[in-house]
Amino acid sequence: MKKKVLKKIDAKVDSLLIEWLKSILSEDDRDQITKENYKQFLPTTKYILSNRTHYLSFYTYRWARQNIKKLVKKDFKLKDITLGDLIWILKKQNQSSQSRML
Repeated sequence: MKKKVLKKIDAKVDSLLIEWLKSILSEDDRDQITKENYKQFLPTTKYILSNRTHYLSFYTYRWARQNIKKLVKKDFKLKDITLGDLIWILKKQNQSSQSRML
């Protein structure tokens, strides 16, 4: 991908993760989240172990960036990608991992 597109993706990752954090925090804590400090509130665990396989942990910066890049490659418009699209990918990944266990 071009650097210009990657910079736009990084900005989108910031905005979506801030939106996600504000959705799970209480009213009082939402005001503390800014673009400069939101990474402190993200999960620190980079990988999770499931079925003797390591997976990238959900709602980390890297996970969000990778999934937004996947959506852009599937012809989603970057400005139209929402938090709901990331949740949809997460559900899709969970269903495929459960089917592998059977």
